[in-house]
Amino acid sequence: MVSAGVSDEIIVALAPAITLDGYTVDQTVAELRPMIRGARQKGFGEGQIDEDDPLAGYTIMSAQELSAKVFPPIDWLIPQLLPKPALTMLAGPPKVGKSWLCFFFALQVAEAGHEVVYLASEDNDRRLQSRLSALCPFPPPNIHFIAGLSCERPLPKGQEAHAFIRALKAKYPAMKCLVVDTLASIRAAPSSKTKKDEYTLSEEEFSGLRKLAHDLDLSIILVHHTRKAKEGDASPVETILGSQGIAATVETIMVMKPEIGSQDVGLYITGKDVEQQELVLPWQSPGFGWPQDMVEGRLGTFQQKCLEYIRAHPRCTQAAIVEHLNCDKGQLSSAVNKMITSGLIRRREGLLAPN
Repeated sequence: MVSAGVSDEIIVALAPAITLDGYTVDQTVAELRPMIRGARQKGFGEGQIDEDDPLAGYTIMSAQELSAKVFPPIDWLIPQLLPKPALTMLAGPPKVGKSWLCFFFALQVAEAGHEVVYLASEDNDRRLQSRLSALCPFPPPNIHFIAGLSCERPLPKGQEAHAFIRALKAKYPAMKCLVVDTLASIRAAPSSKTKKDEYTLSEEEFSGLRKLAHDLDLSIILVHHTRKAKEGDASPVETILGSQGIAATVETIMVMKPEIGSQDVGLYITGKDVEQQELVLPWQSPGFGWPQDMVEGRLGTFQQKCLEYIRAHPRCTQAAIVEHLNCDKGQLSSAVNKMITSGLIRRREGLLAPN
């Protein structure tokens, strides 16, 4: 770790996770420090940052250099939803289905061949088993669960949580996604002696988690809560509980909102790498199906059948749809007009085509 440029503080922070039975954390730290010092004396840490140079550790490039730089494409664990590495916040009101959505994400990532660890601080083994059995009759071997209510020790908080996550990555090197359900289970209470404001404290805390996600090449999903929306809220992001420093620091934000008169749930997404989207999560009793476009997700069954035909047969006539679906002309005209108004299709010279 020294040769990789890991700082003394981060190595020492791993002490709680690597302390053997019969030893205390303080004893482990006491043994680690001379080992780290010896490694640096042997030259393993020569690539570390020069603390005497205020510009050391920062990459500075010209506009021309930046323009000429070639970046690899974004690595998606779930296309257009979950990039890697990234720190993602999934927020919503109580009982909206946040854990069900996390299960959906975990199963999709696992089916793509990646390793997933799910920290379920508010669940026990029985509850997780029940949910998993309902969703997946053939559970994949590459999802690993930690049920907080079935553990002898609470999940570590603050910097100890960082060390815990690093230890998980060491145990499961192929891990690409970590679900933390809920965020409160790993947040350290702010010190009563600090003079920093809530925004600064939140920005520092989540910047550390973001850096950890990138250091470990992980997509970390933090599950959090929202407050009741107010009339002046400009976007769903403003309903996330806590300081604006949280939303300003995480890279992807997902906010769940119940759909009135339906078991489906709205999903608002925005972020640095994802496009802003408003989706619908169709409830499939149990669990959610694939997220759908908000407008398309609200179509009725007949409108969906019409849209499917138009997409499969661009430049078709309404008469062709009537014949294919064996439906009433008036019913079809009404559906077509609604889809044109919604921007899903367009009509030109009597022919219909998808947008």
